Amino acid sequence: MDNLETIDYVDQSKQLIIADAHVHIYDCFDLDKFLNAAANNFNNSALNKGYKDRFESILFLTETKFDNKFLELLECANNYKKNNSKNQWIIDKTKENYSLYASNSNNQKIFIIAGRQIVTAENLEVLALITAKTFEDGLPIKRVIQDVINSGGIPVIPWGFGKWIRSRGKILTNLLQEENLPILFLGDNSGRPHFWSTPPYFKQAEQRGLRILPGTDPLPFNSEFWRPGSFGFTLEGSLNPDEPANSIKKMLLDPTTKLQSYGSLETPFRFVRNQLAMQILKRQRRKI
Repeated sequence: MDNLETIDYVDQSKQLIIADAHVHIYDCFDLDKFLNAAANNFNNSALNKGYKDRFESILFLTETKFDNKFLELLECANNYKKNNSKNQWIIDKTKENYSLYASNSNNQKIFIIAGRQIVTAENLEVLALITAKTFEDGLPIKRVIQDVINSGGIPVIPWGFGKWIRSRGKILTNLLQEENLPILFLGDNSGRPHFWSTPPYFKQAEQRGLRILPGTDPLPFNSEFWRPGSFGFTLEGSLNPDEPANSIKKMLLDPTTKLQSYGSLETPFRFVRNQLAMQILKRQRRKI
């Protein structure tokens, strides 16, 4: 997973799909700047693979219980006047209740798919991709994974600084050793420092036939608006524009689908700076 900048050219007779599997749209982000950055990052990744036009882009939202940005975007799609008043990007609905379509005058386009980030009783995180449903925090991780599956979503356990060590690491190890594993992916993100070794759980998961879905996981700071689309995965396939979420779900659940990671892990300076900034933010939130 660490050799993320190695580029393999893919067959241009097939469509390239580029996705960021861990996205937050925070209130501190300007939506137009956010989507412009994502589109440019996706475009650069497509060009690196030899594509100029024939590709589709996907942002998988992973919203916490405090966030409802997907509903805000859905309101924009339902309100033509608000949607077209001053925004560079126009939001349109698809035939699904958990996906949207963003486009601009430069013919750039991005599919936005609803999803949630859940904190379990073990203080591990589970991402619920491809679902508009909400989930309760604080439940056991096995229950959360099953709830996500029952909702029609895809459960992902994402890497996080300090999340996969000691007792929580043992919980993850035991989970990955279970004989009858449910639908499950692990998640990597661009905040993981490149000078650390690859988490052994990635290899353990892959040995069990489970796959890794990379994403950016931007932090809640103004300066993080540029991240989405800069770190993720690509695959070949055909995306139905009316039902993009169902299309990508079928591909992800197909064991023959080949996923390729792209993007760069975090530098030492930015990693230390971000961790210090997050600690300050957490202290400020506790005082409120």
